[in-house]
Amino acid sequence: MSASNHALDLALDGVETPLLVREQNWLLLSYFNAYRLALALLACIAGLWAGSLAPFASTDPRLFLVVALLYAGVYLVAIDTTRRRLGDFETQAAVFAFCDVVGLILLMHASGGLASGTGTLLLVSTAGTSFLLNRRLTIFFAALTTIGILLERAWPYLTGSQSGLPSSYSQVGLFGLVLFATASLAHLVADRLRHTEALAEKQEIDLRQMARLNEQIVQHLQSGVLVIDNGGYIHLTNKTASTYLGLPETPGRLLLRTVAPALYEQWVAQREGQTGRRLFVSPTGYTLLPRFKTLGRDTTAGTVVFLEDTAILKQQAQQMKMSGLARLTAGIAHEIRNPLSAITHAAQLLLESTDRESEIGSLAAIIDDQGRRMNTIVENVLQLGRRDRTTASRFDLHAWLGETLPALATALNVPIQALGLVIERPQTVCFDTDHLFQIVNNLCHNSLKNSPPFQDSAVVKMLIGADSEGHSFLDVIDWGQGIKDNIAERIFDPFFTTTTRGTGLGLYIARELAEANGGRLDYCKTTGGCRFRLTFGRLNDCLEAPISS
Repeated sequence: MSASNHALDLALDGVETPLLVREQNWLLLSYFNAYRLALALLACIAGLWAGSLAPFASTDPRLFLVVALLYAGVYLVAIDTTRRRLGDFETQAAVFAFCDVVGLILLMHASGGLASGTGTLLLVSTAGTSFLLNRRLTIFFAALTTIGILLERAWPYLTGSQSGLPSSYSQVGLFGLVLFATASLAHLVADRLRHTEALAEKQEIDLRQMARLNEQIVQHLQSGVLVIDNGGYIHLTNKTASTYLGLPETPGRLLLRTVAPALYEQWVAQREGQTGRRLFVSPTGYTLLPRFKTLGRDTTAGTVVFLEDTAILKQQAQQMKMSGLARLTAGIAHEIRNPLSAITHAAQLLLESTDRESEIGSLAAIIDDQGRRMNTIVENVLQLGRRDRTTASRFDLHAWLGETLPALATALNVPIQALGLVIERPQTVCFDTDHLFQIVNNLCHNSLKNSPPFQDSAVVKMLIGADSEGHSFLDVIDWGQGIKDNIAERIFDPFFTTTTRGTGLGLYIARELAEANGGRLDYCKTTGGCRFRLTFGRLNDCLEAPISS
């Protein structure tokens, strides 16, 4: 839970006032001080024209004017201290409430007491104080005001200007009850308002957090999302849609017809009631399948467009297919391995007990040799079945190859100088590094097998660069005999081989692994030797994956 939410929860329990409520309290105090200043200025005017604005200043005009001037001076200072937030809020509110009680009682006394009607100003002051202070201080100032009215009423008797006790104490008592009732009711209302404000602030924070969460979810969806209004203008896009359509980070007000004419035509057709979806190619080269969802009940409302990249859809479908194939091949390989192991073991025992030059020894050697070849085929099939488990990550291809060359040379049983690395331009790619090692190992193995022996120069060259569309690639090039034109189209077929010792699965598995990672493996026809190109998929397909090198 965030600190702001925690503060609000405490506020709801009566422990701490949230920031918004405190600011509103200061604002309320400034408004109340402005009202008090206006009241003081009116009192000053009444004091200057004493006698003509009865009942104000009817009993003691001089006292009325002096108190009114002091009253105005106090709240001129109060407005400045409230604006600058000097001291804490409760202290300021209590001090000014006390000045209010004293000033208004003196003004009431100078105007003829409670009977003059000026005591109603005390009700307004008590209600305002109740909105600003807690329950105890509210009751305290209500009691203080009541005591002040009693003293004002008994003042003639206390000073000796009147011989007997005044007879209107019942009116003072009734007014005191009204003061307490006003204070209690106003404080109750203020408490409810504060509680409502705290709840409103908490809900506002929750809504903001929910809105940010929804925005993050939409922005990181694998599908592109567009919101289009009735006029065909784009109001909202997520990052994926901006990438698909080549939109700037802050697109502003763009017309769909200008950005993607093919998508615009489908949007118009959908609004006219036509059904069906068609693939279209975006300006950035993505093949996309749109899906439309109307926001309202009629076609005049806005539309949400979801854009699916067919390359991702194909990759997901391929992974589902290969997942089933993996289970099937694992079962078949298990059933073949057991009898194959027994046959191979029996052939080895037979070789140990007979002469290899004899007819039986020759037959046993053939059985052992072909058994090993069958075991290689089973291993390749199992490897093909495991291609559905892809863990792609971002890494620098040139750095990875530089670190992998020694292990690759060891696996191929050649000096590291036989493998050359040329970097046209450094590339960062998204791929499963284990799968990439298998592909490169297979391509280099084929190249070395069909190339002249290593002498002083590299036999196989690996070239890193980017094509005209900006896709990263890795070329594996040799200077061997090359591939004849009549078989070039079949080299990626499973079990196709030109040698008696090959399984015909190497290139097929390499291409399948490339496609499982969103790339492709192609044979590039050259005038001499062979060139195989591994083209990598888009880097943004795994932007959230950790970068490794």
